[in-house]
Amino acid sequence: MEKIIPILICLLFLISCKKEKAIELEGFNFNNKRSAYFSDKDKYKTYDNYYQIKSEVIGVDTISDGAFIESEKPVRIEYRQDIFSYEDVLARFDDFDFNAINFAATVDGRMMVFNAVAGKISLEETKKFVELLDEKYGKSKVGRETFIKPYEIYTWHLEDRIIKYCIVGDDDSHTMKIEAGQANKSDTNGEKKSHVRAFLYIIKNEFANQVIGKMNSGDLLYCK
Repeated sequence: MEKIIPILICLLFLISCKKEKAIELEGFNFNNKRSAYFSDKDKYKTYDNYYQIKSEVIGVDTISDGAFIESEKPVRIEYRQDIFSYEDVLARFDDFDFNAINFAATVDGRMMVFNAVAGKISLEETKKFVELLDEKYGKSKVGRETFIKPYEIYTWHLEDRIIKYCIVGDDDSHTMKIEAGQANKSDTNGEKKSHVRAFLYIIKNEFANQVIGKMNSGDLLYCK
C-alpha cells in the first residue's frame, strides 16, 4: 500500500500537468499575443507561414479590405487550422475539450476573435455545453445560418465580449468504417456514423463588426 500511494500521486500530477497545457477559454484574456500560443520554434518545417502545435498545423494569412486591386489595405491576420487530430486537446472550457484552434488579430497583433473547435461531439454534449453557458451568462439567443446546409448559432452578449457557439452537422455515412478484426467482412457491413462539429467563438466587442460575418475561410467562416 505504501508503494501504491506515491505512484498514484505521480499519476495525478501528470494528469494535472497535461490539463494545464490546454488553453483555458473561460475568462479568455484578449491581451494575449500570438506568442502565447506558438512562436518561431513551432514553425512548420516544410512550408513558410505555417506553425505546428501538437498535431495541429496552422496557416497564417493576411486579409485585405479588397477595396482596390493590388492596393488593398491589410485589415487583419487570420491563423487557421489546416490539419488537426481528434485526439489532441488544445483548448478547454470548464470540462469541455476542443481539438483545434483558430484566431484573428489586427495587423498590430491585438486579438479580435479566438475560436476553438470540437471535431466530433455528440448532440447531448452540445446541449450540456449550451446549458452551462446559459447558467453562467444568461439565456442565449438562438439563430440559424446556412453554409452548404443550415446550422444553429447560440449567442451570449457579455460586457467586453460576445460568445458564439455553432453546431454544424457532419455526416460520415458516405465513408466506410472498418473496425479492427473485421477487414475480411463485406464492405457493405461498414458502420455508418453521424456526428456534429462545434465551433466556439470568443469575440472582443471592439472588433465585433469587423469579424462577425466577415471571415470567409476555414473554421472562422461559421462566425455569423
